[in-house]
Amino acid sequence: MEKQWKNHNVSLQQLAQTIEGSYSRRNLKIKETVLKDGYSIRVILAKLRASGTMSIIMRGTPDDFTIETKRERADDAVKVGLMTTIFGGGSIILSSIKSREELEKLEREFWGTIEEVISRLANSAT
Repeated sequence: MEKQWKNHNVSLQQLAQTIEGSYSRRNLKIKETVLKDGYSIRVILAKLRASGTMSIIMRGTPDDFTIETKRERADDAVKVGLMTTIFGGGSIILSSIKSREELEKLEREFWGTIEEVISRLANSAT
C-alpha cells in the first residue's frame, strides 16, 4: 500500500525515529536504512520455522512525501512444509500462515496510526 502527504512539513528523520521506536518498544527487530531521498525501515518477525518482514519506505521532502509498506514472508517454509507434510511438515505450514497473519496485522496497525503520528509531527522540519 502507498499513500502520499503534501504540505505537512514533517521531518522524515523524526518520522522514521518515531516509527522505529514504536516497534522497538514491542521488542521487534528493526533495521533502518537511510536512502538518498528518505528512509527504509524493516520490521522483522523472527519465529521458529517461519519469519517475515514488513518494509516501510518513506521517500520525498517534508512537504511532499510518500509512505509505502510491503510485506515479505519466507515462502520457502511453505514449500518445505508441503513437501514434508507426511513427516510433520504441517506445523511448518501453520507457522508460515501465522507469520503472514501477524504481518498483515502489523500493516493494518501501522496504517491505522500513521495519520495521527504525521499530525503530531506537522511542522517539525526546519
